[in-house]
Amino acid sequence: MSLDAAARRRYARQLLLGEIGEAGQERLFEAAFRPGAGGDAEASAAATEYLERAGCPVTEEGAELHVPDGAAVARFAGSPALRTAAALVMGAFTATEHLKEVLGIADAREFPPGLRLSQED
Repeated sequence: MSLDAAARRRYARQLLLGEIGEAGQERLFEAAFRPGAGGDAEASAAATEYLERAGCPVTEEGAELHVPDGAAVARFAGSPALRTAAALVMGAFTATEHLKEVLGIADAREFPPGLRLSQED
């Protein structure tokens, strides 16, 4: 699949990156995914948005994303006030790990369980 003019304009910045380029962008277009069952809804929505913006389509046949569940998001937040921020960070991490694997940069990793945004007193 070659990139048409509209795709070249939309993904121009990604095409300039050595880690992506035209071949990588074509891999992203072909790298369908689906949100995994049981993941936190906010984290899953964030991951989905990032991946769609990168050019990865959502399909039933796509690779399953392993989005952290609500309990993991709450642990990472450390405070109810930071829950939304924690979900967004974890969703972005999930998307980034998927992109790295699709592009052949590295294997996808799980979110480090010991990290915390806040230590509630």
